[in-house]
Amino acid sequence: MAEQSLPQRIETDHHAAMYAAFAYPPGVVASGRFAFISGQVGFEDDGSVSEDPETQINRAFANLGKVLEAIPAAPRQVVDLTTLHRGMEVTLPLVSAAKAEFFGGWEPAWTVIGVSELALPALVFEVRAVVCCQ
Repeated sequence: MAEQSLPQRIETDHHAAMYAAFAYPPGVVASGRFAFISGQVGFEDDGSVSEDPETQINRAFANLGKVLEAIPAAPRQVVDLTTLHRGMEVTLPLVSAAKAEFFGGWEPAWTVIGVSELALPALVFEVRAVVCCQ
């Protein structure tokens, strides 16, 4: 029986400070077949978070894109998406628009969850994904 390869942490320069501070990997590739991307939030390159929900949401999808590039994978390879929302009445329409732009017509399976808090008080949105790497 062939030995299975161990899961490998995905690394990006953009997420290095988060990993150092919280042991937060942006994702893991399992057996080269699937990648599980940790929740991406709208933090900027300098670690700040905008108070504007639309800016946060767009940045979270941009951060998801950085993880996909590191795999490497394309948005079309995302097979499952989970989004977490604080204030769904504001965030859901914004996420729907950002998601449509990010995926360009592709529609992965999508679960939407309303939450009372996220990792930082300023955050209103988080997105995680499962990617088919083959």
